[in-house]
Amino acid sequence: MASFTSVMPGQDEEESKPHSAGSGAEAAKALKSAAGADPSSAAIELGRRPYIESHGLDLVWKEMAAGLEAAQPADPYTWMIRHLSERRRQASSCTDGAAPSESPAPAQTKSRSKVGRLNTSACLRRGCKPLLDIICNDDDGLWEQVEDARDARSHVYFVWSGQALLQRLSHPAFTGEQVPQLPDSAWINRLPGMGCICDKVNMALALRMLQQLWPEKFRFWPKSWLLPAETDLLARWMDKHKNQTVIVKPEGGSQGEGIFLVQTVPDLRIKLSAKSHFGMGFGALAQKYLPDPLLLDGLKFDLRLYVVVTSLEPLCAYMCKEGLARFCTAKYEEPTAANANEVYMHLTNYSVNKKSKGFKDENPFDVQTQASKRPLATLLAQIAAQEAAEGRQFDEAKLYAAFEEVCAVLLQAMAPVLNVTYDRVAKDAKPRPKAKAKAKAKAKPKAGTSDEESEEEDDDEDDGDAFAPSCFQILGVDVLMDSKLQPWLLEVNARPSMDISNPVRLADAPEGTRRCACRDMDGEEHYHVQSEVDVYIKRMVVEGALELARAGGEPASPPRGYMKMNFDRYSPSEAQETLAAVARIYQAAGGSKKAFTTSGLRKALQPVVSAGFPAHELDTAVTRWKYQGYRQDGHSEDDNGEIGVLDFASLLREIAIMRCKDEDPLDALSSLIELCDPA
Repeated sequence: MASFTSVMPGQDEEESKPHSAGSGAEAAKALKSAAGADPSSAAIELGRRPYIESHGLDLVWKEMAAGLEAAQPADPYTWMIRHLSERRRQASSCTDGAAPSESPAPAQTKSRSKVGRLNTSACLRRGCKPLLDIICNDDDGLWEQVEDARDARSHVYFVWSGQALLQRLSHPAFTGEQVPQLPDSAWINRLPGMGCICDKVNMALALRMLQQLWPEKFRFWPKSWLLPAETDLLARWMDKHKNQTVIVKPEGGSQGEGIFLVQTVPDLRIKLSAKSHFGMGFGALAQKYLPDPLLLDGLKFDLRLYVVVTSLEPLCAYMCKEGLARFCTAKYEEPTAANANEVYMHLTNYSVNKKSKGFKDENPFDVQTQASKRPLATLLAQIAAQEAAEGRQFDEAKLYAAFEEVCAVLLQAMAPVLNVTYDRVAKDAKPRPKAKAKAKAKAKPKAGTSDEESEEEDDDEDDGDAFAPSCFQILGVDVLMDSKLQPWLLEVNARPSMDISNPVRLADAPEGTRRCACRDMDGEEHYHVQSEVDVYIKRMVVEGALELARAGGEPASPPRGYMKMNFDRYSPSEAQETLAAVARIYQAAGGSKKAFTTSGLRKALQPVVSAGFPAHELDTAVTRWKYQGYRQDGHSEDDNGEIGVLDFASLLREIAIMRCKDEDPLDALSSLIELCDPA
């Protein structure tokens, strides 16, 4: 590690020569001497120095000496750097009027009046319910909890699944027990279609298409392949890039299940063939393994960021400045054939590492902590200390800007798809008037017309005011940082875990503790305890999201711990504008019912045919796209997502390349859109 060369008060030049890491006791003794604790030493008493006293540094040094004496760290200088870095964060936070970041804000001793009614009837047996109970039932809770599904007077309805969203919207796709439709003044915490677009495979397909068109904008997504369809492409890449590692994530997998690393083509084929479900449809998502991850104390980690989307048009979202770092539990080594199966070394998934005997459940708010789950504030203090120890200056604002860029660019690309979904779901859920006693029969299709051409949607019906449900969504954005502090996107969770418990082995429990019967630890006897770090972070996230909803989606100032995302910084977004135009053409082609039919495509792309492109080539292309593309099967959440917009974008890109073979694909697509955009 780097030498520690600062001259402390009372030291001469000889004493301030670089030190290597020594014992904590020696460092504590030196600090005590510098702080005037040893009257016989040559140290100058700090009380005689107005600058030191005015900045409270005498207290800091005495506190640091006591801490060193108690901790006895192997590397006292890194310990001191972390301590001072955290004290500086605290001082800065207090100056800004925020609470110190090393521990949760203390609960108010006096109950405050409730600001609204929160309906949790759709979460009664869900993992998020204990957190919602805390938010509503604590002395400082601001929400009155309502558990009656028939209630129609709540301000926010909290649901956990796409089907529960459709139920509350009274959407015809939901056929179960009906509940009162979402009131006009109320909000619900789901955006239609978000679960579908955040599906692992759908997100990979979307990002790869976007990366092909705008490689610089979407550089945060690792190179990827969809297996088995692209197994040969991956094999050729691996043959050209010897010693590169690929991480394979099975379709439908969650919580780290079935993930493996490979470095050779034979190893890839052997491991794929061992998967009983492989070979049908999308078998797995393979990605280039990031070779140089940022480490802390030799451990690899990832970070969950939380973003709350409150509006799609105009796009508005808030990022929580607190997040959750999840650490591996075995020291990191570069992947080799010998250690590729060491999941505790390479996989950051909490669901994997909680089963390790190396999992540490200690105070996560202490800047010296080695807890396996830590808040972002603690992580940033530790990164700052590590950077300082290695002679580099850490720019926290720059890192937050990098986080914001990943989230903003991603949301800008997702917004057009979500807008189409929202409009259709809202229209389908719109209350219909009762049928009249005497209604005209539908006209029969004219002779000679096909079934496709005779399909008519009642787009021009006007049943009064449009139904426009107020929706927001909490997203969990998982990133991994490399050694240059560049964040790489791992995945986006439309339904990030709001669980606030940790499993603990029964062998470590107090006598008389009851065993939990769940399979959380693969059958190992255990019980559950409340996780302090999960309560602190997730409560801040959810309370902030509820506050945003109660304020109509855009309050005068962001909630505590939040920052409003600045989309203007990344605008105009060529991806957002292009996909918005694609969405308009998609709807002109007939949307999900007709966009992938020959008649629908010919109708939408008539200007292209008029300009000389053969109509039969359109037919050939669209027929091919009927049997490939984004999935909407049982693996993706059933929230009625209009994922076909992204399929349609890929189809238009293919047609554009066929039409203008010698042009850049993006220029060719732009030319086609300019001809056909109905706007």
